Amino acid sequence: MRLRLLLVFCLGLIATPEAFAQKATGPTNVLVLVADDLGWNGVSYHNAKMTTPALAKLAKEGVQLERFYGYPVCSPARSALLSGMMPRRYGVNDVVGPGQQGIPKGTPTLASTLQKAGYQTSLIGKWHLGTNPGPLGYGFDHFYGFTGAELDYFKHTDQRGKADWWRDNKPIEEEGYTTTLFTDEAIKQLKKRDTKKPFFMEVAFNAPHTTLAAPKDLTDKHKADGLYNAVVDGLDQGIGRILAALDEQGLRDNTLVIFFSDNGAPRRISPNTPLNNGKDTVYEGGIRTPAIVRWPGKVAIGAVSQQAVAVNDLFPTILAALNLTAQTELKLDGSNQWPALSTGKTLPRAAFLIASHDIAFFDGDWKIIETSDGKRSLFNLTKDIGEEKDVSAEQAELMKALGAKLDDLKKGLPEASERRGGGPGAGKGPGAGGAGKGPAGKGKGMQK
Repeated sequence: MRLRLLLVFCLGLIATPEAFAQKATGPTNVLVLVADDLGWNGVSYHNAKMTTPALAKLAKEGVQLERFYGYPVCSPARSALLSGMMPRRYGVNDVVGPGQQGIPKGTPTLASTLQKAGYQTSLIGKWHLGTNPGPLGYGFDHFYGFTGAELDYFKHTDQRGKADWWRDNKPIEEEGYTTTLFTDEAIKQLKKRDTKKPFFMEVAFNAPHTTLAAPKDLTDKHKADGLYNAVVDGLDQGIGRILAALDEQGLRDNTLVIFFSDNGAPRRISPNTPLNNGKDTVYEGGIRTPAIVRWPGKVAIGAVSQQAVAVNDLFPTILAALNLTAQTELKLDGSNQWPALSTGKTLPRAAFLIASHDIAFFDGDWKIIETSDGKRSLFNLTKDIGEEKDVSAEQAELMKALGAKLDDLKKGLPEASERRGGGPGAGKGPGAGGAGKGPAGKGKGMQK
């Protein structure tokens, strides 16, 4: 009997070596996966018509964040992630163009902070925070991808037809579909990493940003449901491959994985129903995006959280998860949300802003939208997720109290520069907002 049990035990060891790889120990790694313009209905766990099995699986393995807030457009969301601040503090309310600075030079970032703590740091994919300097000037050891707003998925050229494909500071020429190339690069770096050091890797896909394109196998697969679905399917497959590579390298248990989208979808591409409006606005459809956090043994499994979390909260939250201390000179707008993210519980948090040209103020269930001309409206997001009824008149006393909080949070916040796109308070510039509820701007405007 003892011999039989010993034989079964030994065969078990031989049969499942991957189980032991999963339990590898070591320093904590951080993998941040960023989608570009993936709206509320872009994931299968919100919309059964979408094909995102990898993200659905990731959500079941961690905490699905149902109130994660990015910014109306790309550059502010990306700078908020890295700086932990409201980008309006340093003049980033819109897309950042070539030669401009998305974050003031010398600003400590999430990447530079982790770099100083001994992390290998890498950005793969979209930068969109200017080239003065580029990613290597803000704490990334390596950069592979593109610097601008939009990229042809196959030609690797920007909207003006100019090549925008880089490895570190050198232009390169490569063939291939961007989603596949970014995925391949992430996997290569995981395999070639210095195993004695932890890593911080941000993979910022350009999918599903316009102009949409996908390989033939994906377009054939999605003939009935459209190109957007094909591009999102490709994005999900790429994410699935990266997560599988983590498992193959025995990194699942000691890697904090965070997924989110920078902003909501343009309504002409994908509706954000039941959320109001879309990209380029501070309505829920413009800034509330899918998001997931996973870290086995450290994060609740299968939790669906209603905790309000802003993208600029991720800087202090990640540091808290890693037991690292932020530099004393840092004055972050973001706050540590790790207790809520790790447990999946909804915990009290201080009121906060998503401040672009227009401002969204959040305090519990309540939201104030302040447009660039100073007009304010009040919504109860629990009762009215679609922001259909402004209750500021019938809740006059509450509006006064919340408005005072908003004013306090705005102290020291610069006035917004002239807008380049549309939105709730649009009226300047050429406009770029999608159609929807509220007076969103129209026209082509600048790509975001």
